[in-house]
Amino acid sequence: MKQNPTIYKIESQYSFKKVYEEIKTHLVTNGKIYKEKDIVFNENEGKLIVIESDDKESEWSKFFPTEYVNEFSLQYKMPSLVLLINTSSGIFSIVGGAFYKYLIPYLDQSYGLNTYSRIMSPAKDEIISIKTRGVTGLRAGMQEQFKDNYRIMDYIKFGKIPTELKIKLSNEKADLLFDSFITSKSPHIILNISTGFNLNKKLSFSELCLLIETLEYIETIHPNDFFSSYKEITDKNIIAKNLEPGLINLLFNERKNIIKGKLSNFEICYPGKIEEFYSADEYIIKLKKDNDKYIKIGTTSNKTDILRIILEFLSVNNYDNNLGTFKHKIYNIYILTYKNRRKIFRTALLYHLNSELHLKKIGTYIFLDSKWYKLREIFIVEMNNRSAEILSNHNLNNSILSEKWRKNDLEKRENEADYNDRYLKDNYLVLDRIIVDSIELADVLHIEKEKIYLCHVKYGFSTEMRELYSQITSSARRLKNDLKDDENTFLKSIFKQLLKKERNNGLTEEGFINLFKTKKIIYVMAITGHLLNKHIIKDISKYSSNIAKISLIQCYTEMRTEYYDLSIEIIDNSECF
Repeated sequence: MKQNPTIYKIESQYSFKKVYEEIKTHLVTNGKIYKEKDIVFNENEGKLIVIESDDKESEWSKFFPTEYVNEFSLQYKMPSLVLLINTSSGIFSIVGGAFYKYLIPYLDQSYGLNTYSRIMSPAKDEIISIKTRGVTGLRAGMQEQFKDNYRIMDYIKFGKIPTELKIKLSNEKADLLFDSFITSKSPHIILNISTGFNLNKKLSFSELCLLIETLEYIETIHPNDFFSSYKEITDKNIIAKNLEPGLINLLFNERKNIIKGKLSNFEICYPGKIEEFYSADEYIIKLKKDNDKYIKIGTTSNKTDILRIILEFLSVNNYDNNLGTFKHKIYNIYILTYKNRRKIFRTALLYHLNSELHLKKIGTYIFLDSKWYKLREIFIVEMNNRSAEILSNHNLNNSILSEKWRKNDLEKRENEADYNDRYLKDNYLVLDRIIVDSIELADVLHIEKEKIYLCHVKYGFSTEMRELYSQITSSARRLKNDLKDDENTFLKSIFKQLLKKERNNGLTEEGFINLFKTKKIIYVMAITGHLLNKHIIKDISKYSSNIAKISLIQCYTEMRTEYYDLSIEIIDNSECF
């Protein structure tokens, strides 16, 4: 009987003996009855571990050679087994059924993706489907399917990190590497790639042996940088000495803003399980004490409150009065995720954190789904050029927002509200702080004969751009939907607040709504640099935030393809310094 196995790889830090001994310890701890057997696989030592049961014959019962399983009972509904193979290239593993959860702590989570990067042909490989993780914006993750002839080179985008994909390999690579698996009935090689590597074909045991040999050879091929604009950082020395301490330090510095409810540089999600985590019913937060006991910090049904609850607890109990104490507590906080009263996830807070980290001497990094990434140098140049192109080609040159950003009476830079209030004049409506359904339509609305400009204002070209991107796209989506509805409840609610603030500039409710029905709608991303004598367009490379540039590019693309035109205003900041 043939199987369609997924090949996994064990992290290089674990020895063959350590992995199977720790797996056996987990099985005993969980009360599982198992048997094990030493085997020879392609002249390499191997270990087969099986959890036995008595339900019915397993689909794996006829896969292995008889001499490998003659001591086992494979009579159960959900086969639970693991095959470990110790090769010169590292430890490969094949999993049957529910055994996967015992192997997770030891897996190289990037093995499948890294393997594909060594054999890919960007101009020839076809994407069948792809799942990505979003770095910015409202879309934390996305799964897309494609028609024939959609190539890898047509897809790679800033701000998206591939996590799973189904690929039709080019004929040249298929013939070169996998010719033994090509048949007249199945002439193409389809790969299912994620943590593991799957050939999308049912294999016999001897064919599995051949596939492992092929994968060993593939590891000698240099990876292709085109696969993603981001390079995963796996150097444990850099992570331990620079990146992880930098992440904790950033959280320590941002804790007060997070407690106040301001948008921070951090997001929370269980690694690799976006949909399940976001749709959970309840999140319970616990702190592990020195005696291995846990105390409950808080409970919430809103994932966006998790970090605030944690930091408030640390503040109230004076656990954040110095970085050392703060760090110790952060490392011992756990999040338990529940769906339908059943615990689906439980792991440390650290693995839930997603953020951008800028370190002066070594660059800017992304921490996402418990992995570290850095934007490849070739894409940094391209990203700077693309950002400058958008800013330059769609610049309104202060024709809509002509006021300079300046200092207040205390010689400090005025806040956004004060800046926006300077547009309380003819042909403008100040909508700042008018919020309906958690959405702000615009900060400032400018009215012309045939057009209206919905301006969203933000000081600084840094991580604040992520918030600006979300504000603009959320506003555009809500407005577009409201204009499809004859009731126009969203616009009516905005006008009601505008009237209450006496900022309607003589407009009636009907006149306000007709602005959006009779004039062309143009959104404006109104920004200003935060660096002295560094113009955003001319000196784009001097602005270090990749998140800012990715947010700009994605916001422009998304608005133009799904909602309304997007223009740019670069506010003069010369009086802020």
